[in-house]
Amino acid sequence: MARITQRDNGKWQAKIERVGWPGQSKTFRLKKDADAWATAVEREMDRGAFINRDDAERTTFEAAAGRYAAEVLPSKRGVAQDTMRVKRLVEKFGKYSLASISSAMVAAYRDERLKVVSPQTVVHELGMISRIFKACAMDWGIALPHGNPAILVRKPAVANERTRRLQAYEETLLLTALLDCKSPWPHAAVCLALETAGRQSELLSMKWKEIDLVKRTARLRGIDGRITKSGDEYRDVPLSTRAVNLLDSLPRTRKANLVPINKKQPSAPIAGRVLPITQSALQLSFERGVARGRQSHIHGLLRKALSEAGLSEAAVSAEIRALIYKKKAPLQLTLELLSGLENEDKTLLDLHFHDLRHEATSRLADKLQMHELMKVTGHKTSRMISRYYHPRAEDLAKKLG
Repeated sequence: MARITQRDNGKWQAKIERVGWPGQSKTFRLKKDADAWATAVEREMDRGAFINRDDAERTTFEAAAGRYAAEVLPSKRGVAQDTMRVKRLVEKFGKYSLASISSAMVAAYRDERLKVVSPQTVVHELGMISRIFKACAMDWGIALPHGNPAILVRKPAVANERTRRLQAYEETLLLTALLDCKSPWPHAAVCLALETAGRQSELLSMKWKEIDLVKRTARLRGIDGRITKSGDEYRDVPLSTRAVNLLDSLPRTRKANLVPINKKQPSAPIAGRVLPITQSALQLSFERGVARGRQSHIHGLLRKALSEAGLSEAAVSAEIRALIYKKKAPLQLTLELLSGLENEDKTLLDLHFHDLRHEATSRLADKLQMHELMKVTGHKTSRMISRYYHPRAEDLAKKLG
């Protein structure tokens, strides 16, 4: 039987002591609330369904998320992105105790976030909430009276399958534009992506000591040399002649000294990464390269259109300079033609770096058997690889004869 006593401050304390159960106590402002709590707890003990809420009530989401970030995240892939997700969630739920966070609160957060970010981002954030609560329950022994609140929240539908492949002269336009970069790494990264079907993180983790230009093989690892996204410790991929020639031409480092381009690889191991560039720098260079390539293409079409409209070669060049440097206003004719070309021509629009993996997989599928292709790309099932294999109808028609 529970004992209800009034404390010196006027509040009411309920105490429950039963054999086989941990002692429970809680203080309330009103006696009726203390009675109701004691009755509910004793009923749960009678049914054998009592869960000790003390740890969940004392632990804030901020504390749990901080522990997760310190103990669990360092061993995970994509630690930088996950750290940002944890910070975002702490801003919303940080001051709440684990016991007070309900599925309704998480669902409301989902709806709020869907107004400003993509469904895929929301799915990642809901997954992080679930993982934090799961760690509390399974690894740290914190009993959750209401279970994991994220489990019963419906995730938004995600339609992120892409079929984008390089069209017509897009590859030439892109690679030509990337040659204008101050360093050779963005151009090399795109070439290697097209030749190996490697992910961006895998290409950036490549090390010279794990490349054999004689056997024409390269070892791909995940972010910072960790496991790959597929869960493998590493993946060995074959190198095409184009990839070998590219790698053989790149500057290489041994300690702090650069080995000049076109020098033969020394017999001693070469230290360092093949592409010593950060992911953010590579992404920025890629996006700028895409923009420059598209501008070059559109301006080429515009030159032809202006010439056909009767402008001299010198006048056409002047109009292009006006568009690029913006020192004087271009002709109205130029602006109208430019607008039409930009609306009608889709060259290099909506191109992501990861689309290069789709392109490479589709190209390799013409040369390798399915089981060989899966070894190269790292996909575990034919269903997954089918998301990356996008044959062109005209190419299939050629095979029919």
